[in-house]
Amino acid sequence: MTSDAPNNALRVAFAGGGTGGHIIPALAIAEHLQTCVGDHSPFTDVEFLFFGSDYGMETRLVPEAGFNLEALPIRGLSRSISIAGLKQNALLPFRMIASIMKANRALRAFKPHITVGTGGYASAVPVRQSLRNNIPVVLQEQNSYPGMVTRLFAPKVKQVFLTYEDAEKHLKGANTLLTGNPLRHLGISGDRAEAAIHFGLNPELPTLFILGGSQGARAINRHFVSRMSVYLEKLGMQVLWQTGKADYEYCQKHVGSNSKIALRPFIKEMDQAYTVADLMVCRAGAMTLTEINHFGLPSILIPLPSAAANHQEFNARSLEKAGAAKVILESELAEGAFLPLLSDVFTNKEKLSGMAKASAALKRPHATQEICDNIIRIASTSA
Repeated sequence: MTSDAPNNALRVAFAGGGTGGHIIPALAIAEHLQTCVGDHSPFTDVEFLFFGSDYGMETRLVPEAGFNLEALPIRGLSRSISIAGLKQNALLPFRMIASIMKANRALRAFKPHITVGTGGYASAVPVRQSLRNNIPVVLQEQNSYPGMVTRLFAPKVKQVFLTYEDAEKHLKGANTLLTGNPLRHLGISGDRAEAAIHFGLNPELPTLFILGGSQGARAINRHFVSRMSVYLEKLGMQVLWQTGKADYEYCQKHVGSNSKIALRPFIKEMDQAYTVADLMVCRAGAMTLTEINHFGLPSILIPLPSAAANHQEFNARSLEKAGAAKVILESELAEGAFLPLLSDVFTNKEKLSGMAKASAALKRPHATQEICDNIIRIASTSA
């Protein structure tokens, strides 16, 4: 927040948080605005203020990126019947009032030309208060089934940037624009042999990349621990496997030492991981799917069943409809359905190639630029 920013500085407030899926797009947009705001716009500088919760991932990611964070004492509604859950819900009205007051003070001090909402319950208060203070608002929706904040405010904002065309039917009366998801710090495919060697894998073998997200996916990990030897024997493949930190020791203990398995708790060099992969097995979070489309990878998607409003299955079905993925539900893993599906996809080069082409066709390389252009255009009218 700043009170002495130059008059020709574009002031942008961001509202979003809770998970990386809501924070990363906001950071990608902000970082791109820093590079393009002076191009063909009335602004020569840009200032940012981020709103989020005081305990989500934004408390780490936003300051690490060099931006100011106005942390609100907001929490989501707990569905737990535990004492902690009941206490959280009892405090919700007081947290809401405190968050509204804090957001109002920050908005009036910062005086943004525009507020960009990227979802999560932490975004609701800043978006609402921006509208009440006559600040133009745009929303960026990552999922095929829009989140609650997007559904609530979409008809009232200037524009909603969509990742999936399927989301539009849930946003009646909204001004939508299909842009794709903004990506941050992700390169392009490199040399496959070098990528394989980096992970200690054989460049000549087909590679299955199991990705449960940064925290892993316990059900997926447990499934592969119990059946990995069968899959390796029947399919003649090798595996790059991000287990997540919590499951790494468990998986390592049960899988043991095997030259065809590269086990990692967390993979930082994701561009190399995607480069070596021939097929993905992963959840269906919006950012993960945007990344695999960016690299044109076919996938078998196992949506997280506890995801809010089952949005991961909606995401997965959108890719399946496009021919880029196959979907299997977590409940079906124990029924023996996964091996036939994996075998059908992984041993059929024509099918694998077709899915890869369909995945690449979903790539939207200009998403961030298109979103930034529209933010600048809308903000210019309020400057």
